[in-house]
Amino acid sequence: MIDPSLTALEIVGVAIRAERDAFDLYAAMARQVQKPELKKEFERLAGQEKEHERWLAEYHAQATGEETPPPVPDVRIKMFGPDVHDGMSLLEVLDLAVEKEHVAEQVYREAASRSKDPSGKRLLSELVEFEKGHARKLEQMRDEARRNPAWLEDEGGRTIQLQGP
Repeated sequence: MIDPSLTALEIVGVAIRAERDAFDLYAAMARQVQKPELKKEFERLAGQEKEHERWLAEYHAQATGEETPPPVPDVRIKMFGPDVHDGMSLLEVLDLAVEKEHVAEQVYREAASRSKDPSGKRLLSELVEFEKGHARKLEQMRDEARRNPAWLEDEGGRTIQLQGP
């Protein structure tokens, strides 16, 4: 999934860009939804992605002594596309977000396996676990929305649903 010619620091640059993109996605989703429970969850995810970006930038600064993050190499990886576009339903956006979290997990896992630096390997392994957790939470939300589409529209935040036998 990652171009084998990329250096470890270039992979950090790719990861920083991916975290920025994930922050933008979740922040936009938080602005679009009315349901308080969903808004809060998207804001939480956005905050975590911002924190991941900070961790990666700090790792780069410690590794190189440079304060500015590395430039993102001119590569296309699945983490960056497709993007959310006008007209997508929230369910479609949730599907896309789940896919991106799974891809991020795979990219970080591959990068960790290739890392020769123990602190970089640890950081990337921690990010694998975070992305897995994000995917699980988004999958739960998506599955709830599929079972009960009205759940997405319930602005009062009720999550109790009567279900038959």
